[in-house]
Amino acid sequence: MIPDSQAPLAVIAIRQVEKSTGASRNAFEQAIALKALGYRVVILAERGRRELAEAVGAELIRLKRWPFKGPFRRFWFNRRVQAWCRRHRPAMMVSHGDVETPDVVYMHNCVHLASQRIHGRDLPSGHEVAAIHDHVLKGGKFRHLAVNSRLMAVDFRDRYGIDESRIEISYPGYDPEIFNLERATAGRLVRRRELGIEDDTRLIGLITSGNFTKRNVAGFVEMAAGLEQRLPGRCRFLVVGKDDFSPYQREAEQAGIAERFIWRTTVSDVETLYGALDVFVLPAHIEEFGRVSLEAMACGTPVLLSRTTGAAELLEADHADLILDSLDTQGWVERIESLMTVSDLESLGAELAELVGDYSYHRQTEKLKASFRGL
Repeated sequence: MIPDSQAPLAVIAIRQVEKSTGASRNAFEQAIALKALGYRVVILAERGRRELAEAVGAELIRLKRWPFKGPFRRFWFNRRVQAWCRRHRPAMMVSHGDVETPDVVYMHNCVHLASQRIHGRDLPSGHEVAAIHDHVLKGGKFRHLAVNSRLMAVDFRDRYGIDESRIEISYPGYDPEIFNLERATAGRLVRRRELGIEDDTRLIGLITSGNFTKRNVAGFVEMAAGLEQRLPGRCRFLVVGKDDFSPYQREAEQAGIAERFIWRTTVSDVETLYGALDVFVLPAHIEEFGRVSLEAMACGTPVLLSRTTGAAELLEADHADLILDSLDTQGWVERIESLMTVSDLESLGAELAELVGDYSYHRQTEKLKASFRGL
């Protein structure tokens, strides 16, 4: 094994690295892949936890953060990274969208498309995130652009005129040691009792990191109202995430179904929540991938996903009936009712768990290594 002092240097530039975010987990997965290829890995960030970087064999270097909001702080980070790289001359530079690189850019969101899907309008000029993304992607200095889904690939191809040969779809992975049928099933009864769910009650859940507007929690409440009319008293509804619950709780109260809802912030043992569900739904207006969908399927939980959720692309070949338009509330109600009353949920969940086996963290890491070798 090459000592770190002699190994080629790889830099991962990402403004924040916290284990709870999908982007951070991607950065740590990249560090593991680069380390396996013989690189010394440095993560350049403004905020992060050193012990998390060290756990994947990387060194975290914190760069000074511009203290005021606005586009300039993103460009400031880019300048600080470029200055560091001029001094240290890395052999590989991985950007997470806020930094120019001659190598590879990993993008996690389509901010322009998201605004159009969620709010029905374009972003204002000078938008903080859009400004740096436009600068990096229009500049085209990178050799390679990696995205979470075909949804993203099409948007960037058309919006920035990037040739398809330079774009790679790199689906996020999940940890099969945590998200699996055995762990989810083992925790099911305890978690359902804790949530107050009776044995003959169906539990339908929307689990996410946050941003309830983007994930269409309002639409989920509408679906719940429709299901309560069709299957009175037979379903409960769970929403998990970090955001303001109050507008959606008021919506549920106005619909007369407040007592059917359970609201929870994020938890560390989320696999037991997936296991407690009968159906997982993600009616997002846009979700560039949606790793929670992958985790739910790995736990053997049937899912219904919006057509504008990247993870739905994994279902297109064999389970297209589990994909719906985000705004088709009546369609969601009918599909959920069908799953509740007709389908063999256990068999469907087992099929989905087998399907996503190809997207485990280990297999995706091998694909990452192959991608880096190509560079």
